[in-house]
Amino acid sequence: MKDEKIWRILSNIWTVFFLAFLIYDFFVLDRFAYLVAPFSVIYVSILSLYAATKEFDRWYSIHDGRHPGEKFVILWTFVIFFLMFASFLSDGKYKLSPEAVASYIMNLSIFALTQKSKAMYKIACGKKE
Repeated sequence: MKDEKIWRILSNIWTVFFLAFLIYDFFVLDRFAYLVAPFSVIYVSILSLYAATKEFDRWYSIHDGRHPGEKFVILWTFVIFFLMFASFLSDGKYKLSPEAVASYIMNLSIFALTQKSKAMYKIACGKKE
């Protein structure tokens, strides 16, 4: 359980930092575009490690906490829609980073995989949804 907690804290910190950075970089016209890809890789890696640790713990009956990934997905969706809308309204002056979109897709993918794993675990344990 200790490992999961560390990865959860790191993923929460990196989520807030990375989203704030993406918004800031968007409005300063990609002044720090050279940092978007490295930050994206770090963020997705930490999120993946957290999700994998959480799912491993679930399958070995160690996981007893509840930290829904829906919050990550909702937050990311809101930020991406906001940045896309702002980009559209600016006639291309502001541009959404491809790495931001890729990170959003990875976030959705990780969420979908963990939801499938959770459903499979419930079936394997004979629990109802």
